[in-house]
Amino acid sequence: MSGTRARVRPAAGAAQPGQRAQPGQPGRRVPAGSAPVRGAPARGTQHGRLRLTRRGAVVLGTGALLVVAVLVWLVVLAVRLLAGPGAEAVTPVAVPDPACVPTASTSQNCWPVFADGADPLLEISPWVTGRLRGGDVRTVLDHVAARFDAEVEPVDVDSSWGWANRSVRGEGDDEGGLSNHASGTSIDLNATEHPLGARETFTDRQVEAIRSILVEVAPVVAWGGDFGGRADEMHFEIVGNPAAVAEVAARLRGETPPG
Repeated sequence: MSGTRARVRPAAGAAQPGQRAQPGQPGRRVPAGSAPVRGAPARGTQHGRLRLTRRGAVVLGTGALLVVAVLVWLVVLAVRLLAGPGAEAVTPVAVPDPACVPTASTSQNCWPVFADGADPLLEISPWVTGRLRGGDVRTVLDHVAARFDAEVEPVDVDSSWGWANRSVRGEGDDEGGLSNHASGTSIDLNATEHPLGARETFTDRQVEAIRSILVEVAPVVAWGGDFGGRADEMHFEIVGNPAAVAEVAARLRGETPPG
């Protein structure tokens, strides 16, 4: 009819005038930037599970290492507390043979003295100025000096001494008797660096190395740093009898001990 407009029905599913289209419904367009449909996986995830980034993996790994370190420290601390102070190893201090009674012809350790430095029983040592009693004594003392040179400090031969026919330094014959140097059974290493009477001339690390040497040659070598009266930290001396020294010397040479 003229003058009359025909009404056009909206297509099925289309939004009515003034009505907002709902997302997810067929035939209806979702404006750009609108919120995602509820229940759908979040952007950047797969099947709704979070993905671990590289930074997160580093943080978690560092945390795990710290936890392990703390646990190890706690275990070590617990073991030390349970063990108590008496569990620490104590280096035995060599002492002279109780049967030793020095005479006018023997040194303090009861070994016979040498009146002459050219005596054929005295042998040249590469570690000291002056000779040492040959055989087992020299084997043991040379071993002490070699390890001292390698593990404590380099040996200066010019300030390291062997045989000398004299009394104990600073004491008369009647008081201290003949020095063990007189029998070629003691050595002084780097004497100028470790003067008679001085203590703590070695560092803790050096003392630890000296203790290790004494353990290897126990029980026949004493160190002057252990002397109860006047210290003599340069000094190492034989305190065992010939049989004991022979046993240690054989062990150092890799031989079967005599007897």
